[in-house]
Amino acid sequence: MNTKDNLTTGILIGVGLSVTAYYFYMKNKDKVDEFLKSQGISLPVAAGTKDYASMSLEELVGTKEHIEDLIAEVEHKMKDQVKE
Repeated sequence: MNTKDNLTTGILIGVGLSVTAYYFYMKNKDKVDEFLKSQGISLPVAAGTKDYASMSLEELVGTKEHIEDLIAEVEHKMKDQVKE
C-alpha cells in the first residue's frame, strides 16, 4: 500500500508543478518567448496568431512554401480519390 501512496503523491506533485509552470509561462509568455528567440530557439506559433506583417522575408517565404506543399498534398489526395 505504501508504494501506491508514493505513486499517487508523485503524480499529484508532478501535475501541480506542471500547472504552476504553465501558469507562470503564460503570465510571462512575451518575455520568455523573447528570451528563447534571442538564444536561437524559435517556438511555433498557433495558426491564428501569426502577425505576417512583422515576419521577416525568410519566414514569409517559408510559410508560403509550407502552404504550397499542403495544397499539393490535398490536390494529390483528391486525384487519387477520383481515380478510385
